[in-house]
Amino acid sequence: MIKLISPKDGASVSVMTDVQKEFVRLHRAGDCEEIDRRLRELTEGHAHDFSRPAEAIFSWYCDDPTVVMTLEISGSEDFDDPAPVHIGTIRQSAEDGSYFVPVTNFYTGAKYFWRVVCGEEISSVRTFSTPEGGLRPVFVDNVPNFRDLGGRMTASGRRIRQGLLYRGTHLEEDEGSGLTEPGREIFVRELGIKTELDLREESFGKVESSPAGEGVRLVLVPFDSSWGGTLNDRGMGQLKMIFDVITDKNNYPVYVHCYTGADRTGFFGVVLGAILGVPDSEIILDYEFTSLHEERDWERCEGAEGYFGFLDETYPGHTPGELVLIHLREYGIDPDLIEKVREIMLED
Repeated sequence: MIKLISPKDGASVSVMTDVQKEFVRLHRAGDCEEIDRRLRELTEGHAHDFSRPAEAIFSWYCDDPTVVMTLEISGSEDFDDPAPVHIGTIRQSAEDGSYFVPVTNFYTGAKYFWRVVCGEEISSVRTFSTPEGGLRPVFVDNVPNFRDLGGRMTASGRRIRQGLLYRGTHLEEDEGSGLTEPGREIFVRELGIKTELDLREESFGKVESSPAGEGVRLVLVPFDSSWGGTLNDRGMGQLKMIFDVITDKNNYPVYVHCYTGADRTGFFGVVLGAILGVPDSEIILDYEFTSLHEERDWERCEGAEGYFGFLDETYPGHTPGELVLIHLREYGIDPDLIEKVREIMLED
């Protein structure tokens, strides 16, 4: 006999941790001076990397411990289409004999169905959902600051498609981080990533293929490691190289990164957010979310001001999103390319 325990039927399962939700809440409230203090309070005594998604614990009883047990999660009630989530290792509780397993990498704003198979027996089906409106951190073993650029809502009410465009840190194993074999399994098999877009100038002559393996195409687009490296003819020329990648549906899903996934990757995120119509405050929030991985001083929430400040001086009287689009036009990014990105990335 199988008895499901948790999550309860109809439960809401968060993709973000309490620390992440508090960071987002304070940022959206405009209480930037409070962010550093609250982060120090929430993270005291812990190593500083809070970029991983929340784990949802699924648990059940099975009266036959000798059979193979499988947790099944799907977006459809008939379970024909398994959800691309990451299911950990099933363990048994020493306290009550129940079985449990951590699960990550749910889409935001989604409804799921779950059940357990124990040998030849199949449990009843339960549902759960994930909240709308949050960022979507993603777990890939030993690769921090990994998240989906989809799931967010635009100012016009359209949602950005999830599972197409990811951002994060470098993949080579270096100083305690980098793609492990379990991480490679998630990266390639579960997320299905086809293209690695490396924005590091320092990669040329050193990185010749993707650490994810032969099935993942590596594209090198060298940006300088500072904001200034993007605000010139060379930087915008390299942005055109990026458009060559993200306007081709065959390249998706795509993973974009620099070293820590902060400034150069953050610049890409700012540009993409503006193209897709993400509200200005949410564009900056996505940029500053990296501080949960790489500790910084965000007391005045000025992480992306280097870009917007430069543009405002050059083209005064516009919102940050408008400034990005003006800048792209000034540097010769074809409006048809921008529209192509929108067609690929925005839900109907």
